[in-house]
Amino acid sequence: MKKKVLIGVAWPYVNGDLHLGHLSGYLLPADIFARYQRQVGNDVLMVSGSDCHGTPITVAADKEGKSPREIVDIYHKKDIELFKQYCLSFNIYTKTTTENHKKIVQDVFLDLLKQRFIVKDVMKQYFSEADKKFLPDRYVEGECPHCGAKEQRSDQCEACGRWLKDGELISPVSKLTGSPVSLKDTEHYFLDFPKLENKLKEFVESRKNVWKRWVWQETDSWLSEGLQKRAITRDMDWAVELPIDEIKKLPEEFQLSDFTGKHIYVWFEAVIGYLSGAIEWSDLSTSNAQPNDEIIYSKTGNESTDWKHWWLNPEAKIYNFMGQDNLVFHTLMWPGILAASSSSYTLPYNVVVNKFMNYEGKKFSKSRNWTIDSKLVADRYGVDLIRYYIASNLPENKEASFTWEEFVASVNNELVANLGNLINRTLKFFESKFSGKIDYPLWQINPDVQKEIESVYSEMSLHLDKCEFVPALERLMQFTRFGNKFFDESKIWEVIKSDPDSEKAVGLMLNELNIVYQLITLIEPFVPNSAVKLSSMLSTQKAFNWEPEYLNQLKLTKTVEILFNKLEPEKVLAERDVV
Repeated sequence: MKKKVLIGVAWPYVNGDLHLGHLSGYLLPADIFARYQRQVGNDVLMVSGSDCHGTPITVAADKEGKSPREIVDIYHKKDIELFKQYCLSFNIYTKTTTENHKKIVQDVFLDLLKQRFIVKDVMKQYFSEADKKFLPDRYVEGECPHCGAKEQRSDQCEACGRWLKDGELISPVSKLTGSPVSLKDTEHYFLDFPKLENKLKEFVESRKNVWKRWVWQETDSWLSEGLQKRAITRDMDWAVELPIDEIKKLPEEFQLSDFTGKHIYVWFEAVIGYLSGAIEWSDLSTSNAQPNDEIIYSKTGNESTDWKHWWLNPEAKIYNFMGQDNLVFHTLMWPGILAASSSSYTLPYNVVVNKFMNYEGKKFSKSRNWTIDSKLVADRYGVDLIRYYIASNLPENKEASFTWEEFVASVNNELVANLGNLINRTLKFFESKFSGKIDYPLWQINPDVQKEIESVYSEMSLHLDKCEFVPALERLMQFTRFGNKFFDESKIWEVIKSDPDSEKAVGLMLNELNIVYQLITLIEPFVPNSAVKLSSMLSTQKAFNWEPEYLNQLKLTKTVEILFNKLEPEKVLAERDVV
């Protein structure tokens, strides 16, 4: 039965170029999963966009001497170009500066405020006498009281992942001037997490056997410590505005004493993008409006065009993909917002979190010039080679590391030597000995080949359904080794030499061709460009349906081309310092 599957991909900040850590953390896993789910036949909606608000943007704007909107426009455009280059199959990739997003965020805010899940309270916020203003979290740096890491922002330590309470940061200073800052009282709106604690405990418990074990345990530890109210407004300019006119229509108890400078905090509004993005996609899909070039829009099949079929459907499955640093926002905060809503929104089914992908053993850092230009590396080595290596090395349960030596070894020893070799040797033999055409009505598939084909589909499905992409790819490569072994052991070159027209020769060729034929589907989630090229070489255009299909006639429609070229180790390693 066709299922509704919504894939919400973490919204990257548009404050700089995206590196390969972003691709491995959430972008590529989400795309692999979306492509697989579409092949299974499910109604898939893949949603994301640029996180345009908050201090990461204003910090970048300050550094580059530009306005926040200029920064957003520059990097949002670059990200869209990068996602198209890497074949990420978004149904919609938008941004948080749209009027649609603003309206949905304000509607959710008012809903939760009226139900008293959003409450007023006074908090201490860092104030800089030198700057004469309250400073957002990322404009304040200091030492983490939990792990001692330096240069950490005041709301969360990136080193240990802990939330930081107001005033916990040791020796806080302004990032603008380097001068000390102090805490002053200021009134804000808070999400009242203690009121939601029982709902969240029930939700998290229900996902114990769905989420990765380490993700569930980390979330459960947060709950065990007890949840506190968390501010959802800040004194800042570059953010979604509060719906002040609507708030002022409410009783006085809902209103702040002073709304000056108060805006909705980015952590609260950005996650609502999964909902607002789906609504924007639905509006585009049901109207004659043409999407502009500032977004990615795609209708990849016969999807429903009504966002409610995902968000107001208890049978729908919602998957969120993000990196380790966004775990708590997606396992507790976003579900908390949804659970507090009066609209009975569908709660996330699986929160798919990856740990960090490092670079040569150290964390990616653009500021320290320890990074890889994602566009440049794809230009040099090809998108599918990068996608394959990342997919085989995803940090699903422990941190991983991109190294140039392993990149070369993975491509040359696996992608080229097994997958590429199987395809090339089979089709070249078919081209030279059978003139690239075969039709044999009486053919029957070898039982061992059939068993292996059916096994690879079912076993890969077991992994992909659980978002276990590394084991799924390993099973795929095991299948390619089976295909190479079958070719070797059949000794088809000897059979055809003694009797080129024999039924045995034709049967062996068809068995090997059917092994290769399945690869059109099986490799598509991982290396989509190569799947399209392989499909185009065969006249029978295999639909990307996740099920075995056996043919007794096949023919080549173009000269066989090599899909994957071997890398030159010396050349790749020599470029390490300039990529």
